[in-house]
Amino acid sequence: MERLLGDKIERVFLTGGSGFIGSHVADMLMEQGYAVTVYDNLSNGRREFIEQHFGKPGFTFHEADILDADRLAEAMAGHDLVWHLAANTDIIGGVEQPRRDLRDCVMGTFNVLEAMRATGIQPVIFSSTGAVYGDLCFDVATSEASGPLLPVSTYAAGKIGSEAFISSFCHLYGLRAWMFRFGNVIGARMTHGVIFDFIHKLRANPQSLLIRGAGNQEKNYFLVEECIDGMAYAFRNIPMTEDKPCDLFNLGTDSITRVTDIAEIVKTEMGLEDAEIKIEGTKQAWPGDQPRVHITVDKMRALGWTARRTSDQAVAAAVRRMLGK
Repeated sequence: MERLLGDKIERVFLTGGSGFIGSHVADMLMEQGYAVTVYDNLSNGRREFIEQHFGKPGFTFHEADILDADRLAEAMAGHDLVWHLAANTDIIGGVEQPRRDLRDCVMGTFNVLEAMRATGIQPVIFSSTGAVYGDLCFDVATSEASGPLLPVSTYAAGKIGSEAFISSFCHLYGLRAWMFRFGNVIGARMTHGVIFDFIHKLRANPQSLLIRGAGNQEKNYFLVEECIDGMAYAFRNIPMTEDKPCDLFNLGTDSITRVTDIAEIVKTEMGLEDAEIKIEGTKQAWPGDQPRVHITVDKMRALGWTARRTSDQAVAAAVRRMLGK
């Protein structure tokens, strides 16, 4: 079996490595014998997601903030690749604290890039988001070439700013970047999101489940291990060059799941088929929400990668994992 990042990479610097996606990246890299340094301030991540690696050869954990530029550069030195996942993932909370998306996404990414420049590390894998497409993807599936990008949340604005700085550093300072705009990534260890919310609502009230918003929401969902596999596939197989030092890739399935179907799946898996579903009936579930997200994954498919499960299959698997089945 081919190693996740191939054999030219040995030491990986993983920002946000104790979070939902990051901790799974750490697991997969450690299993395949890579040396992994997790750099995380634990604002979104959890120590228990990575503590199984504490004390293992090749694993290092820095509880630190990417806004601490000096410590970041010191910890990053000597690595072969930066896998940059650190960001504010509390989209709803960002409405009340917009400066957090500027700080944790844009300024944090700038510090990561400056540290890479100072330490001579060239490649970076970056997690962006399909949220950058704003209302473009409401009814029509958007490709990587879609624009103009007019975000409807400060989270998406922070990711667009991060993409822009990454591109500029690649063209000016010789960095090489693989940037990914995700659908909705799901699986074990989720700390927020619709599946997480529905499970907790039904545990609190097994008779009734309220769906916020208009009830017509539909989005692209795929499993965390497929997300990681897609990023790693692009890194291994799509070289960046002086003429094209960075590129963008939509990542997800080519299908969608409706929020009402997610509710039914959660009810069934929890044995609460008789629970009544109620629709709030508002235009958005919260300020900055994108009720309908449609993206194309044609570019990755043409390059040889596709998700193995449909969106509905991914949702069912993620629900079972969150319930410990």
